[in-house]
Amino acid sequence: MGNYGYDVEVAVDGMDGWNVVRSGPFDLVVTDIDMPRMDGIELVSLIRNDAQLKNTPIMIVSYKDREEDRTRGLDAGADYYLTKGSFHDEALIHAVVDLIGEATT
Repeated sequence: MGNYGYDVEVAVDGMDGWNVVRSGPFDLVVTDIDMPRMDGIELVSLIRNDAQLKNTPIMIVSYKDREEDRTRGLDAGADYYLTKGSFHDEALIHAVVDLIGEATT
């Protein structure tokens, strides 16, 4: 998938994601749940508990599609929860636009 006009930073795992997001500002965080060193639920919780980051929109994109996984992600503070098996690039881009608007670059 391309970046569709958005500037994108990539982190290799949850801990790297936490370090990257603190170097922001960022308009949106997209994370998985299953990641090494720190899972996505913990990452979402850390962002939501940080005074400077707590209002950053967060989207979880995961292969976990059980209702309890979705509930866990949203309860942690994610704004969106998409499952990898049930969408294509356009669904992801529509969710991004819904959260932060069209790319301006």
